Amino acid sequence: MKQALSSEGPARVRRGHLRTFTLGVGASAMAMACSFGEIDANDGEISPVGGENAVQPGADDPGTPSDTPRGQGAAVTPSPSADDPAAEPYDPNADMFSAAGPLGVETKEILQTYCGDCHIGQGARGDFPYLMDVQAMVDGDKIVPGSKEDSLIYIRMVGGSMPPAAYRAANGIPTYSQIDTVGRFIDELQLPDPKPCEPLQFMGVDQQIELMAQDIRTLDPVTEAPFTRYMTINYSSNAGECGRDLERQRFALFKGINSVSTNPVVTQPRAIDPDETIYRINLKDYNWDREIDLEDNGSVDFPDAWEAIVANPETAFFSIEYQGDAADDLKADAGTLIPFMPVNVFIQASEFGDLYYSLIGGKANLFDFERDVLLVDTAEEIANDRLMRAGFSNSGVSQQERVLNRFDSGIAGGLNYWISFDFNGGNGGDRAFVAQGIEENVANESIFSNPIDFAFAGGEAIFSLPNGIQAYYVANAAGTRLNTAPLGVVIDPAQNNGLVTNGASCPSCHNAGMISFTDQVRKFVEDNKVKFDNETYEAVMEQYVDQATFQAAMDRDSAVHVAAVERAGVPKKTPDSISRVYLDFQLLPVELDVAAAELGVTTKTLEDNLDLLDPRLSPLSTGGHVDRNIMEDTFLDSVCQLQSVQDNTPVGCP
Repeated sequence: MKQALSSEGPARVRRGHLRTFTLGVGASAMAMACSFGEIDANDGEISPVGGENAVQPGADDPGTPSDTPRGQGAAVTPSPSADDPAAEPYDPNADMFSAAGPLGVETKEILQTYCGDCHIGQGARGDFPYLMDVQAMVDGDKIVPGSKEDSLIYIRMVGGSMPPAAYRAANGIPTYSQIDTVGRFIDELQLPDPKPCEPLQFMGVDQQIELMAQDIRTLDPVTEAPFTRYMTINYSSNAGECGRDLERQRFALFKGINSVSTNPVVTQPRAIDPDETIYRINLKDYNWDREIDLEDNGSVDFPDAWEAIVANPETAFFSIEYQGDAADDLKADAGTLIPFMPVNVFIQASEFGDLYYSLIGGKANLFDFERDVLLVDTAEEIANDRLMRAGFSNSGVSQQERVLNRFDSGIAGGLNYWISFDFNGGNGGDRAFVAQGIEENVANESIFSNPIDFAFAGGEAIFSLPNGIQAYYVANAAGTRLNTAPLGVVIDPAQNNGLVTNGASCPSCHNAGMISFTDQVRKFVEDNKVKFDNETYEAVMEQYVDQATFQAAMDRDSAVHVAAVERAGVPKKTPDSISRVYLDFQLLPVELDVAAAELGVTTKTLEDNLDLLDPRLSPLSTGGHVDRNIMEDTFLDSVCQLQSVQDNTPVGCP
């Protein structure tokens, strides 16, 4: 009666650059990508964090962040409470929605329709009764003027967690166009920044290398220095970013590096400079000192994870070796030619494809991974009803019916493994998926007619890493891991090609773990008992648990993830930074200040020397911008030209 699981050989998919369409897109495009995740119910403000923490999963929380300020980190503004003036009844004479014209009026109507039942007036939920007061939402960190991607209102609508599941079932959800309207209103909102900050002093490449060389000399030359590497966010601080923008880069590092770790201990990188723009990591803290087999075919491709990240062909042009007294000392002590890299490049390199799977310990086949790494025998668990299930007909991004299956992970107590079964193997017309085992026209099975003995066409998995942070796996029906999900199974409506990209597409809407869905199968079977034999009915009652039990499991598993991310140094209520930094790097146009910072020089230096560089960069001289692919093509030549007079100079110049 229970289905058997099969396997087949691995397949590899190469990445093309992500491009997005009009849904507010830019930095928050990934928020709709994942299939069963949601933004934290209290997600919102960004606040500074303290120093290094290394904490075992399940250990006591280290407490609130350090009070020691880092380089102009964002301050915390308490949300208005029901007793605050901001929570006073709505004043139509101070209506910023109407003042914004038709866009504001339409935004107001959308928010009233989908959010007003819970967030206007007395009895409002979440200490948030001031939905119709724009200034109060700004003061309460629900809206960041000019930045929808930092605004909790927009983030939660895009992520699909608001309105909540029960309300969605009864009243529907806002359309993508309506969400885009809210985003445009926020982007065009002209109000003073409630958290102003001052940019940090420029730090050149020589100074960065000297600081790293000095720092590594303080470490044990045998047990520590050879495993020491550095991550930098000077590309952000040197571009004039500060406050929440700079914190976003830090949080991307803290969360990102622990989300590609197989070490059971969460470890926060340690800053080595007063402004906290250069961070030291130890490869052993993340089990990165192991050999890397990218395709899980028995062939060692790299001696350790760092060398694999540096060599990733998608980002290798940004990994520059330097020579000079300090650079040579640093390389010798670390035992590598490239001992440091920018955080945004690291996120870009590590959150996609074979490298992502390798870093998280993902084998080439999902079922081998379940058995050998997660220590879960799913066939046996299903046969003995040792799982929880929920089935529904529309998950928001899945085009067909879907079942969520929850198992206990065998790695450690309290860890979990979720796998979705999707009910359409169609490849969306893309013949490339046929080669990956995705049939062109797979008949849709209905979970409502066959809730136990169904076949599935593919699925997406969420599982706990040993440190408690979630990781992700996409597979076809045979279990072969995929870098992108087939269009006939699941879509990312935020991408113009519709593809869900494993790793990069997931952290945003899984920021607080699992999204709430209401199971439709159990009630259907109960209401139509005569249509099912006794064995099927009893199995459904065992596996499709009641909603309260299922929700409690989701809440517990989400709490494991949230607590682990918090131990990594990212305060609770912080919007996801991984997907944001990933997409900013790929999609945002590169303007003069950003280009200069990435090239390691001041804006004036770049402006004065543009005539020496590739003519494709000339738009930067007139206030224009260039695309990321131009920066990629010209990066080494530009660095060689601009940094030729430094104490430490690039290697490999033409």
